[in-house]
Amino acid sequence: MGLAEITPGISGATIAGLFNVYNEFVKIISFFSPSQFIFSFEKIREKINLGFLVPLILGMFNAIFLAVNLINYLITNFLYEFKILLSIIMILAVLKNCLLDQKLIVSGKFPFHFLFGILIAFCISLTLIEFSYSNFTSPLKILFLVFAGFLSFAAFILPGISGSLVLVLLGVYQEVIISLKNFDFLYLSPLILGLLISFLIVPNEIIKGFKKNENSLRVFFSGLISGSIPSIWLHLN
Repeated sequence: MGLAEITPGISGATIAGLFNVYNEFVKIISFFSPSQFIFSFEKIREKINLGFLVPLILGMFNAIFLAVNLINYLITNFLYEFKILLSIIMILAVLKNCLLDQKLIVSGKFPFHFLFGILIAFCISLTLIEFSYSNFTSPLKILFLVFAGFLSFAAFILPGISGSLVLVLLGVYQEVIISLKNFDFLYLSPLILGLLISFLIVPNEIIKGFKKNENSLRVFFSGLISGSIPSIWLHLN
């Protein structure tokens, strides 16, 4: 999941789905939503599976900080092969969602959800709008980084849309990668604030959606994944 999140085009949530940890992951982090969080050691033990969450989080953070150079190396020297690999992973995720996690006859009941997901992700993939603010010290740039952090975490939680792709489209991806390599947390602090705000809001909304429409939401996510495949070929370079 960590490797996916620093690679434009593929979502960490897509990888989580492939390894059957997506629902558990979102369920745990939704516990911290302000609307339902109760500070109680008993509740924390009941709701949070630390044996599951701690290794997962450690793996993600280690991948993000240790594999930045690896991703750059693959993009520089094996770009075409890397794009093929990522595309295959995303196709497998769609097949798993629609054929293995639920029967095809169930998935087939929601063609418009699938097409709507494709349309949203495809529009994001093909967008030619990119933002760039070079003056980090300005209040506008700081607010923009908070906004970028909020959107990138929301994308991370949604299977299909890549958080890194959001950073690419917002024009801050390269600066964020360089800051990660240099451990420049001063630059990253507004981005982290945006991530935290999104962390407190988005997962709980996804859990609510799953409780109401799990089958259709899984098909919609599959559409998002399918529609995001072009982003690998267009924005990963």
